[in-house]
Amino acid sequence: MAGFTTHRLRVHDAARPPHRRLSALRTCLTEFAPYDFYATCHHLCRSAGIPRDLDEDPGSLVRAVEELDEARRLWLAELAAWQVGRRAGVRRADPAQVSCL
Repeated sequence: MAGFTTHRLRVHDAARPPHRRLSALRTCLTEFAPYDFYATCHHLCRSAGIPRDLDEDPGSLVRAVEELDEARRLWLAELAAWQVGRRAGVRRADPAQVSCL
C-alpha cells in the first residue's frame, strides 16, 4: 500500500482529474490526521478554501496537502526528539499518544 508521500505527490499531479486528487488527499488524511479524520478534513477545507466544485480552484488541494505535510513533518520531528530522549532515560509523555486538542 502506498504511503503518505506517494499520495501527496498524487495530489500535486495536475494531470489527474480533480476528484482523484481529492481522493489522494483523503488517503493522506487516513495516514495522518492530527485531530481526527473529519475535524482535520474540515479544517483543511476551510484553511485552503477547497470549493465544492474542484474545477474552480484545483490549487486548493495542493495548499491543503502542503499544510497537512508541514504538520506531519513537525510531528515527526517531535516524535524523533522524544525517541532520542527516551533512549537517554528522559521520561515524558509519548507525543503519539497525546491528544492535539
